[in-house]
Formats: sequence, structure tokens, C-alpha cells
Amino acid sequence: MKWRPGKKQVSIMLSVIFCSLVIMLIYYVLFNGNALVKGINRFLSILTPIIIGCVIGYILSPILNTIEKRWIYPIYRMRGIDLNDGQYFKRRKKVRQFSVALTMLFFFAVLYAMFMILVPQLIRSIKEIIRNFPYYASNFQRFMDKYLDDNPSVRRTVDSLLQQYSATINNMFKDRVVPNLSTMITTISKSMMNIIQVFLYLIVGIVVAVYALNSKESFMGQGKKLCYAYLKRDFANEVIGAFRYAHHTFTGFIIGKLVDSLIVGIITFIILRILNIPYAIVLAFGVGITNIIPFFGPYIGGGFGLILLIMINPFKALVFLIVIVIIQQIDGNIIGPLILGNSTGLSSFWVIFAIMFFGGIWGPVGWLIGVPVFACIYTFFGHVTMMRLRDKKMPRDTSTYINTAYMDDRGAVSLEDADNTKYYVHNEASTWRRIFKLYRSKKKYIEQVLPNLPVEKENTSDAKENEDEKGH
Repeated sequence: MKWRPGKKQVSIMLSVIFCSLVIMLIYYVLFNGNALVKGINRFLSILTPIIIGCVIGYILSPILNTIEKRWIYPIYRMRGIDLNDGQYFKRRKKVRQFSVALTMLFFFAVLYAMFMILVPQLIRSIKEIIRNFPYYASNFQRFMDKYLDDNPSVRRTVDSLLQQYSATINNMFKDRVVPNLSTMITTISKSMMNIIQVFLYLIVGIVVAVYALNSKESFMGQGKKLCYAYLKRDFANEVIGAFRYAHHTFTGFIIGKLVDSLIVGIITFIILRILNIPYAIVLAFGVGITNIIPFFGPYIGGGFGLILLIMINPFKALVFLIVIVIIQQIDGNIIGPLILGNSTGLSSFWVIFAIMFFGGIWGPVGWLIGVPVFACIYTFFGHVTMMRLRDKKMPRDTSTYINTAYMDDRGAVSLEDADNTKYYVHNEASTWRRIFKLYRSKKKYIEQVLPNLPVEKENTSDAKENEDEKGH
């Protein structure tokens, strides 16, 4: 008789196989982690053109939607043709191809404007800075010499620091820089090859972006089909909703930040030109580009311009610093909230945390996308937390938990009503409150109790002797 495993035996076998695979994976990660990381990096490097193309397509997707849904579809609707109807599938496909062509034409026009209008002026300004750098350095040296002559104590401190660290710098240069010149040359040549490789990746990425824009609805439909095929319906709905929120957060933040940075760069350029500050294009370009990085970005760009202007003219450097601070205040309080709104829903603390954390992992890319990525993670855990609290029939409002000592059958128990013998609450007054409470109780005792105490009468004989002594 043939043995046929039942449902229980099959589940046991699958569990054993799954546990064995997990144990082998953990063992491989622990003892061959470097090889695994290299393999992942190699896999990602192969997919780099695809990733670049998907990123370009994702950034250009709102432009495509605007051209298609707000410009071309209304024209057809005026002619009595609704392209959303299934019978116009072929015509809708041709409209999509035409919209993609217009989107890529706009993309190339922006690139052309950058490379043919902005880049030459930037190169001209950078060449001028390099050519005049010796003069700027001598000008800065004269300024520092005058300042140190007027402040002898500062000069003595600077001289002692230079004497202390000059030998260390010389030794470091001889021990590390000179022996590694060949390595540095090799690194520079590799960097040049990497630049060429990035250019080739960009060309392939543009081609991939065209295909991604043409088929973005098909990709979206295939993703949803996979979710409903392999996941439970409710969980699939949650996953799709999470991706929809991530899409909304990324598009709202990245596009809004690009527009905000463009406005900040233009305003900075106009003000610098009015104030006749040199290299206005370079400084405004640096401020606008670094403004894409939340929180720290504007000060990075402003710091570069400040160092440059200090060598040229310290007074204009001070004016530039004041201009940057004023523009950033306007951007942070008016322009940014008007364009971005509350697209991430994060407080300032979590914005700083996201920039530092993802910047440490991914570098400059983490500075750019760290905030929306963390916003998605933050919202996901918040949503899961709300669901679990709802299942447990517990309060979901954060303000309820601020003054909560513990939970019991009655619900939330506040710190004032808590029983310190049941759970450790420590609802006693703090040390400072106890000190001031003791001081107030002593003061109250002196003011209220002492005047009401009975005063003992002196003996008549003693009082009479005292009067006699006063008389004598």
C-alpha cells in the first residue's frame, strides 16, 4: 500500500526545509558576509542603467501626466472622444507615444539649457576664480596680518598652533601623500573612467525611461496582480495602499523640493546681482543645488560661497551671509511650506535623524531621499501600531499616553491617580519641588504659627530687679 503524506506531514516537512534554509543563510551571512555584500554590489552595478532609467522615468512621470491628462485628453473630449473608453485603446496608445515624445523633448530642452547657458558661465566663473586665486590668497593674507598685528594675543596663539602642528603636517605629507602618489594617479584615472561609464549609463537610462513611461500603467497593473495572487486580500490592500502612500510622498517631496530650490536659486541670483557681489551665478547655483538637501543643504552651499568671498572681500562675505540667512528664513517659513506643505509629516527631529542616518548609509543620495524614505517607514509603523491598538481596544490618541502611568481593566490610569504599590510610578515630587516645598512650609510656619504661640510671662520679682538696674 502506498504511503501518502497528509496535510500535517507536508506542513512539517515544509517547516523543516524552511528552517534549514534559514539556518544555512544565517551561517553564510555570518562567515561569508563580505562575499555576499560584493555579490549584491555586483548585481546592483549590473542593474545600474535600469535603475537610472526607472528614476528618470519616475521623475518625468508627473510631466507626462500633465501633458496627457490636462492638455491632450481635453482636446479629444471637445471632439466627443473619451480616450478612457476601452474602444479607443489604439488611439490612446498613439497619444501616449506622442506625450512621451513631448516629455523627452522637454527633458532634453532643460538639459540643453543647463549645458549651453548655465554651464559655460559656471566654467567661466570657475576659471576666473582659479586664475585670480593667488591674488585672493594674498589679499586674505594681508587682511589676516593686519588683524593679527592689531591683536597680539591672537597672533601668539596662532603662532604657537602653527609651530605645534606644522611638524605633524609635514610628517603626514611625507609618510602618506608622497609614497601614495601612484595610487592617487590610479584613483584619478579610475574616476575618469567612472565618469565615462556614468555617461554611458545615462544614455542607456534615457532609453529605459522611454520604455518605462510608455508602459507605466502595465507595470502598475502587473504589480497589483502579483499582490492579489500571492497575498491575502486584506494584506494585499494594505501593501498597495502603502506603495500608493510612498508614491504620493516621494512625488510631493522631490518635485516640490526641486521647484523650491529653483525659486531659491533665482532669488539668490537676483539679490546678489543687485548687491554687486562677485560670482553671483556660481554662488546662486551652489545655494540652489544644495537647497535640495533638507535642513543642512542651504548652509553647505552658503559656506562654500562664504569661504570664497572672505578671500575676495570680507565685507561682501558678511553681506552674503546676511542675505543667505534672510533667504533661508523666507524659504523655511513662506516658500517651503507653500510648495511642500506637510508632504512628509515628520517633525524637525526626525528630519535631522533621517538625513544623518541615510546619509551615513548612502552618502549624498541618502541626503536627498532619506527624508521621504524615513517618512514611509515612519507611517508604516504608525499604521501598524494603530491597527494593533484598535484590535486591543486601547486608546489611539498620543495625548492620552502622555500622562498615563499604566493600563488596567478600567483603561488608562493617570500619574496623579496611580497606585505606587501596584506598579512603580514614582509620582513623588522632584528634588527641586521638595526643596521649595520645604522652604514654603517653613516660611508658612514662621508667618502663621509662630505669632500665635503663647508667650511666657516673666516673674514679677525679676521684672522689678530689671527696672531697678535700669534706674541705677
